Amino acid sequence: MPLIVCALLLAGCGGSAKVASCTSPKEQRALARLDADIASIKRAAAQPVTDALKGGPAVNRATDRFLLDVETLPIDNLQRNRMIDHAAAMLVGSCEQCFQALEAERPIVNIAHGDRGCPTAGAAVARQGRNDLR
Repeated sequence: MPLIVCALLLAGCGGSAKVASCTSPKEQRALARLDADIASIKRAAAQPVTDALKGGPAVNRATDRFLLDVETLPIDNLQRNRMIDHAAAMLVGSCEQCFQALEAERPIVNIAHGDRGCPTAGAAVARQGRNDLR
């Protein structure tokens, strides 16, 4: 019996969807806002749509709001990538173009080159990278 209790307690460790490396109050507020955006995407994606490619107005607005927040809030690239994972999971089957927009915003190249991104400069680095491609 004590072994089962220990196993259950250990199973609860690290089971949160939130990023554990968050230390500053700014980052905590940013992650809370992104969690709210993801909940909004989930609610919008649950509504029936006539075209799964384009989605509906509610899911489009919720995705746009999330994309703006994930780009501008003070989180690092690893946190940004993980939050995009959570948002993309909510969109499966409801809006293919929204899903593709999320995939396009992943900071994979920056992460691959060792740029975790300073929480305050992460959005500026991402914008600079996009401007270089134009």
